[in-house]
Amino acid sequence: MQVPRWMLLVVAVVVWAVPILGADSADAARSDAVAPAADPRKDATSDSAKREASRDSDGEESSPKAEAAEQEAAPDEKAEDATPADDSGKRLAAVGADLLAVVKGRGATTSVTDTSELERALAAARPGDTIRMAAGTYEPVVISRSGTASAPITLTGPKGAVITGSGKGYTVHLDGASHWQLVGFAVSGGGKGIMTDGSNGLLLDSLTVSDTGDEAVHFRGGSSNNTIQRSTIRNTGLNQPQFGEGVYVGSAKSNWKKYSGGQPDLSMNNRVVGNTFQRITAENVDVKEETGGTLITGNRFDGSAISGENFADSVVDVKGYDSTVTGNVTTGNAPALKNIIETHVITEPETSGCGNRIENNRVEGFRPAGELVAVDKKCE
Repeated sequence: MQVPRWMLLVVAVVVWAVPILGADSADAARSDAVAPAADPRKDATSDSAKREASRDSDGEESSPKAEAAEQEAAPDEKAEDATPADDSGKRLAAVGADLLAVVKGRGATTSVTDTSELERALAAARPGDTIRMAAGTYEPVVISRSGTASAPITLTGPKGAVITGSGKGYTVHLDGASHWQLVGFAVSGGGKGIMTDGSNGLLLDSLTVSDTGDEAVHFRGGSSNNTIQRSTIRNTGLNQPQFGEGVYVGSAKSNWKKYSGGQPDLSMNNRVVGNTFQRITAENVDVKEETGGTLITGNRFDGSAISGENFADSVVDVKGYDSTVTGNVTTGNAPALKNIIETHVITEPETSGCGNRIENNRVEGFRPAGELVAVDKKCE
């Protein structure tokens, strides 16, 4: 992929805020600086091969990162670990312009109470239709029909409507299904919570995705222009902590043959906005190589469960380009957590992994062992 040379300059101006306990974060001490580049101690290519080789047979890997040199904070700069009160209202207000409105359906509305009714409704859905799940437990589903940009299909339900999976499979699989709105309900269990393949124009809003063996939400196989917003993602990596990403965008180069015909998995312009992450064992958000235009903003990340297994040791990892990572807050510190946000160049030429805008992110309640932002040296 040819990228203009000017994109190789990474803008990485960050705001570091160590909170004064009991005070509003706006009053916390601040300093602006250009984030220093990471100082890798291991070869990224060899580390990537190790992690990819250990990925399960389904093939979604989370290629590793070079470990950044640890930065020890001065004693007077360290803050006591704390769990700040939830600030979701403030965060959502700050990213209001980036939130998408749920479109009211103009077609038929079908109410369902069990899995068989849900499957029939999904198979018959037409653009503009709405499917309403009653509270209760539903088995895993595959969605293969599509709405349109002007008339998406809506699947909705209360938090008590739970689609539940088990084993290594997908709990909700959108397979070539574009222009859907998934709103309000819960997805629990399975190897992966919500998997999308070749699905575009999706809106995942106010969901709870939890208790997965591996990752929670994965935009894969050229899935582009999708948004997950105002959702809670928690308890990932219960079977394989190193693959317990919260939101996973694209595919690693080692999986392009399987999922994108040997070409880069161009899952482009996906958006992660105003979500809350809890007990995530790998990266809260992992953006894979050669993906572009990912927006990650206004999220509350959790570093408390980062496993460190197979180099899963940061909260956000960006291997794509033209991504924007801004206005996110990280709380919770794990012994394996090193840098908060990292970029990595995995593919050649050395373009993907550079050209990202990373600014105004902060941690609350602790100082990380490494950097707030660690930029791959190849982007210098």
